[in-house]
Amino acid sequence: MNYDQIQLYLDWLLYQKNYSELTIASYQREIDHFIQFLKNEHVDRLEDVDYDMIRIYLTLLHSDHLSPTSINHKLSCLRSFYRYLEKYGKIEDNPFDLVDSIKTVQKKPDYLFIDEVIGILDSIDVSTPLGIRNKAMLELMYASGLRCSEIVSLRLKDIQFQSQTLNIIGKGNKQRIVPFHDYAKECLEHYILNDRNTLLAVQNHDHDFVFVNKNGAKMTNRGVENVVDRVVLAYDSSKKVHPHTFRHSFATHMLEEGVDLRLVQELLGHANLSTTQVYTHLSTKHLTDVYNKTHPRSIDENK
Repeated sequence: MNYDQIQLYLDWLLYQKNYSELTIASYQREIDHFIQFLKNEHVDRLEDVDYDMIRIYLTLLHSDHLSPTSINHKLSCLRSFYRYLEKYGKIEDNPFDLVDSIKTVQKKPDYLFIDEVIGILDSIDVSTPLGIRNKAMLELMYASGLRCSEIVSLRLKDIQFQSQTLNIIGKGNKQRIVPFHDYAKECLEHYILNDRNTLLAVQNHDHDFVFVNKNGAKMTNRGVENVVDRVVLAYDSSKKVHPHTFRHSFATHMLEEGVDLRLVQELLGHANLSTTQVYTHLSTKHLTDVYNKTHPRSIDENK
């Protein structure tokens, strides 16, 4: 097996495509899984993979009860890898171009109503440094529609308090500028000027990541998930909320208030408008509900 080609491909993703380390690690896992399959099938060369071999691989994935989304992700990664090999003359044809992705039902993003978001945020106990951190972090995620990975990667230099904007490096290392409102600014300033230093001093940490854990180290994605779990549990144990829910709620609420779809796309850092359009279904439902409750004819007919 030519492992050099695999490493060259991963380097190409990093330096030419500007993919994040997390994305590249995901691609590597999918390629490694396929390489192990080839070894089990006694296939020693990447160029020997054909349509029939891929069908056998798909049968194996189905027998492992993988979801259509997981299978499609594997196919996408391998299709991209083989396109790279074809582009640089390592293979003549890409056998993965012969295999279609599995059709899936598009899942609508989960979101909260405005009063639910405000209720959760206002319920956060700010009597401790960690509570003040939690308040600032979740307020900022909702204020600016940030991904979990973006909030943990945020550095002090990325915050412009005068213009109230954040310099965000999103997926594919794409940069965007997003605003935050006065209330988020107040929470953020209070945390940075006081409680962040208290947390850093626990183990004498010295770095410029904005959000830190109880020992002063950089927050992780899992750490943010734990914070959200604890905050929501204390507010309403029946609710299941993920960090991404704040981002989904941000997008939905902006559209409900009439913000242009392309502006929301820019704020979220979506490469394609179609990714943002999923939120229009949610906001349209809200618009229809309001219409049915307020239009005179609709009211009369419902009496």
